[in-house]
Amino acid sequence: MRINFEFTEDQVKELKALQQKIGSTSMKEMFNSAMSILEWSVDEKIKGREIASLDPDSNNYRVLVTPILQKAARQRQANAPATEAELVIV
Repeated sequence: MRINFEFTEDQVKELKALQQKIGSTSMKEMFNSAMSILEWSVDEKIKGREIASLDPDSNNYRVLVTPILQKAARQRQANAPATEAELVIV
């Protein structure tokens, strides 16, 4: 199946710069890698985990926040089982 995307000139420049930076042989390779990372990240957020970058020298970390990951976190909350305080017995 073929899917087409529309990008601005600046976005294409960014993609090509990233492709060169990592030595990627094709846009398909980059897309497949990005999809793998996104799928893993969403699965981790649904499990209640954070996605972060850790500086091993200082043990400081930065949590990745994106609209898609925020939606995944909300999905987890929507599917969470009710707590005792939320249970209503009729």
